[in-house]
Amino acid sequence: MAVSAGRTRNPRGQGERLRAALMDAARELLLELGDQDRLSVRGVTARAGVSPNALYLHFADKDELLSAVMIGGYKELRDFLNAAVKPGTAPIEQLRAFANAYLDFAAERPGMYRVLFMTKLRDGVPMPAADAEPGLDEGVDIFNDLLRMVTACLPDGPDPFTQSAYMWAGLHGFAALKQDIAAFPWPSAGDYAERMIEVHVEAPARAAGADR
Repeated sequence: MAVSAGRTRNPRGQGERLRAALMDAARELLLELGDQDRLSVRGVTARAGVSPNALYLHFADKDELLSAVMIGGYKELRDFLNAAVKPGTAPIEQLRAFANAYLDFAAERPGMYRVLFMTKLRDGVPMPAADAEPGLDEGVDIFNDLLRMVTACLPDGPDPFTQSAYMWAGLHGFAALKQDIAAFPWPSAGDYAERMIEVHVEAPARAAGADR
């Protein structure tokens, strides 16, 4: 496979530059191939402009490279979400900012968003939990952030984990379908996010209050 335009070979000894080039190449190829099983070490290193053996200076194998790509992508997404959510505001406002930022990220960085959901679940990923300490896995941390906001909005309501899963599935479905079927007359992202909050958080909270 030819080296992509603008990408130069990395001299030996430039470790971080080489690692970044390999991860960039893997992201590009995942988007082009659409399937992690079609990604090869030889293809990644050719795209990065280095020999196949160079990959093993930084990654044990292709799976470790993919894991690094995913963790880096989820960190980018989490940083984007955290920048939108203002500490000290009401939980429902934090949830609203999170939902809108999630859809904004998918719209503004569609390639990265697609890569995040193109690879299979990595081995050893911890299960989400509202009381989990952050830092174990960036992807799980994002769901735990959402779960904590929903939990704060539903102190006496239905199971927050289930409502958070509904919320995430709804946001992801909208983001993914809007990329794939752009010509469809979708509602605005803001209106859709508001609807998800109403259906999965505010309405259940009201119902729980009425039952008491």
